[in-house]
Amino acid sequence: MNTNDSAKTIVCYGDSNTWGRAPKAGRYPRSVRWTGFLQKLLGDNYEVISEGVSGRTFVVVDPENPWRSGITHLKSILRSNLPIDVMIIMLGTNDTKDKFNLELEDIGKHLQQTIDLIRKEDIKNILIVCPSDIVIPESGIADPRYIGGSDKMKKLPKLYKEVADKNNCHFIDAGQYIASSTIDGLHLEPEAHKKLAEVLRDEILKMAI
Repeated sequence: MNTNDSAKTIVCYGDSNTWGRAPKAGRYPRSVRWTGFLQKLLGDNYEVISEGVSGRTFVVVDPENPWRSGITHLKSILRSNLPIDVMIIMLGTNDTKDKFNLELEDIGKHLQQTIDLIRKEDIKNILIVCPSDIVIPESGIADPRYIGGSDKMKKLPKLYKEVADKNNCHFIDAGQYIASSTIDGLHLEPEAHKKLAEVLRDEILKMAI
């Protein structure tokens, strides 16, 4: 916890890549996760709070794991961290899972619902980060949960940018800077965490907060 009373609060709301899931197994140390590296880059004038959960979606409910539906817990996350100076949203990969059968329009609407709920808490600075695309692992065996997922992921940057512009949000396409690991095709290597933190640092420092 940052005990600097004047520190700006940044909440990072995401899935396993925000939680810090390593491609092989387990969780990266705090210093390796992009949230931890972002804290190091920004220093004591900011408090970076990680709110990542593996498997999290925007709105759609997984009957076997209903707690992964982000919208059901978002308000409590916001209220527990207010006042929030910057809200970073990095979700969408899990929404492309075959079992949810979501169209792009559905994902766009769910992103909009998320933004609407955040705005109700008078949070002005929202940074939408489109996740990097799913890739084929070096094993050559794609994750069966994401049949057709990559096709949707490739269209998400344009969709997210449109929603971001409509809502006066900041936007970053993570895929322009990093790529998912070829170990599992989904999660990030340490260098990708570091690079993402650097890109986010630069964007945050441009904001009037």
